[in-house]
Amino acid sequence: MSNIVVVDTDLESRPLITKVLIKASHQVTCLGNSDNVLNLLAQQGADLVIINDSSTSEATLNLIANIYEDFSVPILLLSEVGKQDVLLEQLQAGADQYLMKPFSDNALIVHVDVLLRRVALEKKRASFTHCSQQFSSKISRLPFTDTEEQLVQYLTSKEGDIISKATLQKEVLKKELSMFDRNLDVHISNIRRKMSNAGLSKLHIRTVHGKGYSFSERLGKIAPLLLFFL
Repeated sequence: MSNIVVVDTDLESRPLITKVLIKASHQVTCLGNSDNVLNLLAQQGADLVIINDSSTSEATLNLIANIYEDFSVPILLLSEVGKQDVLLEQLQAGADQYLMKPFSDNALIVHVDVLLRRVALEKKRASFTHCSQQFSSKISRLPFTDTEEQLVQYLTSKEGDIISKATLQKEVLKKELSMFDRNLDVHISNIRRKMSNAGLSKLHIRTVHGKGYSFSERLGKIAPLLLFFL
């Protein structure tokens, strides 16, 4: 079962699209506008976003661009004939595919399945092979940016080791660490927030003061118990 977010400004088509997707065994969250989409993706992530909005509004284009840049979630556009200029702008902003209206239920499901197959392949390639299958499955679904995912990949590959900030900065962010550069700390903070929102412990990534960061898959499970006795 895949998690699909539908952004549909059409009151009539919204329940119809939702019904088709649910019938195909997908979990669906349907929104009538773009206002809360980014917050929703930050909180729970998604495997696919479907946008049924042929308007020329900057808000829609910005939404597509933000989803593409910040979440790397594939986007399927439902477009009207005669809206080619709008469609091209939306594709350039970061959408992946489009389906022209009117379309059949089967056509919608086929397009959804094609994009989800791509997601599954990418997740398989980016699986966290140094972690248990259960932990890898959970963490690979989080809406990390490319940089955040690279940081987590690097830390998990060095489980138990203390990795200095200078090393992470050079190996992952590809630049030398400077005295007032807080970029790395911000990335780690965002990673912990997303882990926490997904029900994982922030303590999987531990700050070793004066030395750097250390990852442990088991630490998040045992740390609360240890803290109880301290």
